[in-house]
Amino acid sequence: MGRLGQKRPHHFRCGAVVLIAALIAAMPAAITRAQADGHARGDRPAPSIEIFSGVGFTQNSVFGYGGAVWAFGASVDARGPRVKALTGIGAYEYSGALPGVAGSAGFDGDVALAQLLGGYQWRRGEWTLKAYAGVGFETHDLSPGDPDNSVNGGEFGAVGQIELWRNLGDAGWLSLDASYADVFASYWTQLRLGRRMRGRVSAGLETGLSGNEEYDSARAGGFLRYNLGGTELTLSGGVSGDYLAEDFGGYAAFGLYRKF
Repeated sequence: MGRLGQKRPHHFRCGAVVLIAALIAAMPAAITRAQADGHARGDRPAPSIEIFSGVGFTQNSVFGYGGAVWAFGASVDARGPRVKALTGIGAYEYSGALPGVAGSAGFDGDVALAQLLGGYQWRRGEWTLKAYAGVGFETHDLSPGDPDNSVNGGEFGAVGQIELWRNLGDAGWLSLDASYADVFASYWTQLRLGRRMRGRVSAGLETGLSGNEEYDSARAGGFLRYNLGGTELTLSGGVSGDYLAEDFGGYAAFGLYRKF
């Protein structure tokens, strides 16, 4: 996202929020239809598709995303090639300066992105590694226009991602996800250390970094994960902010994952 400065009252774009809500609502519906089709046929093949979606909030931004991974008909848990599609939309705000205007000015930004990636999954012992590369498009629309912000307009570029998982004993696990795009030099990382509790619940700690050529953000907190009939629901939260400007606040995120 663009540069974030002194916080201003929240007034994110209604259109972005509505689209995010529609995106998140559509994912469980697609899962339900796929399950119903499988039950009607009376077969339960090894899952070859992963679907994921979520929404995250900070003190000055909101972002929602959704996507899918296809294992070309093979099991998603097996070694082999993958294709991944991801889309997202959000809004943010920051304060800055405008030429000829005294004092600070407030800026609202809308962001949208889409990525199409090919990759491969390796499994060895307690380790699982997924590596992806492909192309992405990202666009930022600022209001009013900010001549000092280079993260503006739309660009295509290359994208690379890794997803690393390590089982720790019978109940623990460690995961690292990282992504980089040369579109606005955008990056995102997340490190989680979790433990499966009794029943369907997992819990743990998380931290991460994200940003682009105009903004750098850090976050740290915890998460709870609930497995509901094969669907994973994850709720996380903690503190976040621009670690260069020390503009800290809170964050909250909700994610949904399903393989079928």
